[in-house]
Amino acid sequence: MTGPARALPLLLVAALTAAGAGAEVAPLPEGASACKVMQASGVTFCKFGNRWIATTARAPDLAVGDPFPIYEQSMLMDLDRYGLPPVDGPWRYYRRDGVIYKVSARDGRVIEILGRRTSR
Repeated sequence: MTGPARALPLLLVAALTAAGAGAEVAPLPEGASACKVMQASGVTFCKFGNRWIATTARAPDLAVGDPFPIYEQSMLMDLDRYGLPPVDGPWRYYRRDGVIYKVSARDGRVIEILGRRTSR
């Protein structure tokens, strides 16, 4: 093999080597089968089933008492999927950028920040 036909496999090997070289193994959260930290960005990705999900902790966008944009987000309906207890009062669960919030049904304000949870 010579010319472009020989160069293609070499480019593929170089790309795969470079992709794996920028990651280090990270501790596993519950339910994850593997985790890697990307050296260039510092973001941790963990494998849940067949999906890789960014699990790096970052501060939530909203704080307790902030108005929640309920008309821009979907209310969580399948609570078992996220391991959440049933709603037993005038509040609802919402998820925004991977963070689950407990939001008042009366005034739309954040009551509690439950943090990042992956679906089961």
